[in-house]
Amino acid sequence: MANKYLDNVRTNPSTGEREFYFPMELKDPADKEYARLSGLEIGMARLGFRKFEAIFIPCLEKSVDAHGNEVFLKTPSDVQRRIYKALCKDELDEQEDIKQDGRCNIPDGRGGTKRCPLRIPNPAFVPGGDAPKTLPVRCQGCKYEPFKQAHTVVEMSCLDSENDDGEVTTYEVPSPRSYYAADRYEELREQFLAFVKERKPKLLPLAELLTDELTKSEASRELGDAWGTVTSRTDKLKELLTEFLENIISL
Repeated sequence: MANKYLDNVRTNPSTGEREFYFPMELKDPADKEYARLSGLEIGMARLGFRKFEAIFIPCLEKSVDAHGNEVFLKTPSDVQRRIYKALCKDELDEQEDIKQDGRCNIPDGRGGTKRCPLRIPNPAFVPGGDAPKTLPVRCQGCKYEPFKQAHTVVEMSCLDSENDDGEVTTYEVPSPRSYYAADRYEELREQFLAFVKERKPKLLPLAELLTDELTKSEASRELGDAWGTVTSRTDKLKELLTEFLENIISL
């Protein structure tokens, strides 16, 4: 199985409908035990430009049976697709940031500039032919290569400076305006969670995860709730947050 990649989208041979599976990357040995107990498939996955070992989670709506066990529900293909795209969004957005990192700003032909594209149309492309529709844009040999931007991650040592005598001055990160901003955030977080617990206790578990900087996709998996449920509850939390902040400001 190590050399075979499992499909994220498959066709059910019985119904002919497409079924969607979200490849959740295996990062902990306990994940494999969870997959075994849940009867979920494990294999090599491809998502965007990344390849990794993953648990394939059916993109189905869920419920809880009379014994308290989580069960998957029959879900239309179009709803499965929405769930799949929502779960993949964070990973694909992060990959897009990586791909765009360091791309040059080049003339757009109209007196302005544009970000150098990752791919351009292939002039040899013919529908139904073997040639790919687009070609990758490579930096090697490009006339703008001498002006190529550095990647956004810079080693701190690169910021050291040297004077005329050859003496090196180590770069020191300026202190932030609010040195205790993290402590203040934790204080406000606890106050907001107490506010949610008093007003809408059902939303407290989601509020705890989101204020711990989990994404909605991660919170959905952690809580075992459908994407639509997490999204609607997040909207309610935004309303509570606005009310909470107004009270803080008025005080």
